[in-house]
Amino acid sequence: MMREVLVLIGILGGVVPIVAQVPQTTLFEEAIVVTASLDEEQDSDLPAAVSVIEAVEIQARQTTEVADLLASLPAMTVVQSGSPGQVTSLFTRGTKSDQTLVLWNGVELNDPYFGGFNWAFMPTEGVGRVEAVRGPFSSLYGGDAVGGVVQILSAPREGADLQLEGGESGYWRGQVSASTNLGSTRVEVAGHLRRGDGQVDNDFFDGEALMARAEWEMQPGMSLGLLVRAADAETGIPFSSGAPSPERRISWQERLVAVPFRADLGDWQVQAQVSGLTYDNQFRDPEDLYGFAASDTDSESMRARAVASYRLQEGSWVAFGSEWDRAQVSDTSTFGTNLDGESQRTVALFGEAFYRIGRVILDAGVRQDDNDVYGSETSPRLGVQLAVTDSTRLRASWGQAFSPPSIGELYFPVSGNPDLEPETSESLEFGIEQSFGSWVLGLTGFQNDLSNLIEFDFASYQNVNVGRARTQGIEVEAGFQKDRWRLRWNGTYLETEDLDTGQELLRRPRESSNLVVVYAPESWSTSLAGLYVGDREDVDPITFQRMVNEGYFRLDVAARWRPGTRLAPYARIENLLGEEYQPALGFPAPGRTFVVGVATSFR
Repeated sequence: MMREVLVLIGILGGVVPIVAQVPQTTLFEEAIVVTASLDEEQDSDLPAAVSVIEAVEIQARQTTEVADLLASLPAMTVVQSGSPGQVTSLFTRGTKSDQTLVLWNGVELNDPYFGGFNWAFMPTEGVGRVEAVRGPFSSLYGGDAVGGVVQILSAPREGADLQLEGGESGYWRGQVSASTNLGSTRVEVAGHLRRGDGQVDNDFFDGEALMARAEWEMQPGMSLGLLVRAADAETGIPFSSGAPSPERRISWQERLVAVPFRADLGDWQVQAQVSGLTYDNQFRDPEDLYGFAASDTDSESMRARAVASYRLQEGSWVAFGSEWDRAQVSDTSTFGTNLDGESQRTVALFGEAFYRIGRVILDAGVRQDDNDVYGSETSPRLGVQLAVTDSTRLRASWGQAFSPPSIGELYFPVSGNPDLEPETSESLEFGIEQSFGSWVLGLTGFQNDLSNLIEFDFASYQNVNVGRARTQGIEVEAGFQKDRWRLRWNGTYLETEDLDTGQELLRRPRESSNLVVVYAPESWSTSLAGLYVGDREDVDPITFQRMVNEGYFRLDVAARWRPGTRLAPYARIENLLGEEYQPALGFPAPGRTFVVGVATSFR
């Protein structure tokens, strides 16, 4: 079992200051982080397993999708069902794909229809940092934070950056990001336009997205902001039950608006945010043999959250807050209406205390969620860290979390069950981190006991709470930084078991490992990213029989030249070795892919 110890992260209770300029820290510099407590903390002070990917690595690797970054982190398995644009899921420490909470600048992105998030539509332009915290965090965020929390923080560089790239199969992509101050208002924008045909018929992926942030400094220490995110995509689905489907496709649309507020009042800090998120999915296949030619799903969520924190003394604080959210889903298909504005509403209260006693740090939090459908859930979390020396840290944490039944699981015709209760978990982890010179080494062991899992009962043709599972493992990681070199390696050994059947959980590899190397002198940069995913159980999409999906090793390389002019040419090769593999059984990944491009900046 293995893990990755670059830098740890702290959490701002889901309300992220819109103007926060994400610092361009190196791999091991101390950083103020915002995703593992209710107040800002230095990464090294948090009793949690956290990884941070900074802008310098994102740029050097030329990664266009956040999912590719997450795949290089310990105990995080990304499964893409074929080519870019196809459904992409994330399994954190062996938990379900809908049990990792996703935040974009403090706004939750999980879809209330079936609870998960499709990582195929999260680009990297304008992203200043990605923070991933592993372990249960329902004490801060409520439902869906069973496996962990991933937060994407925007921070375009001052001025403007433009890129245009192209490759095989009709692929081309243009992107822009810009940031400037207009008086007392900070404005940031980022967006892209993408087209590509894939490697087989009807395997295209066309998409565009625009993200914008603005923050107005009302007075010193007080700000009001606006966040906007809009994304559209259309994807071809080339196969259905193993047969070609030349006309099958899905369109996807996202719209998000949020208004954050922040005030620093001496020892007090107050943050608040209201947000609205909508998803619109349209499925079409006029040649479907079974008559399922169309379906339309509209889901929306409204949220409001407020957090107040008070500094007790140097390095200690208490915080408390409240959250309200309402989710609603409508779904129609060729066969009629499935969901007609079905909804659920949640109100929550939560608090956290962070206390420093010499070399010991104690962290305790608890949250109470009250839902008008499934009732109440209490989620506690405890953590402790001991700085044995200036270079050696020990930590331990325990927590309980829950994942609420989604609206689809509750109310979808036939399979829906309005009596479902939340899935729950209890987790324990221990870790040690050792630094010496330019190196940092880390080791973490964890165990998750999952219960009340929602499964489909073929006898009653309904979703029921019957499942139990356990995931446990070891994460090992090493990081190195010196001069222009940055290196991080991690490995994970993961054991998963369905306690009712004794079988392994699907699509979770027992062994996985990652290596990322970045070399960035003044005039050019290069990177290498190696990904190993071991054998894992899966289900054949044609026969529906359990089978072993063989492991694979993928290697990506990239290089960029900065000749001192405005134009900077670059190139990358994805899957350099031409590995033939299937991230999900029955869905082959693209082969060796060449991409070339040019970037320009205006400062």
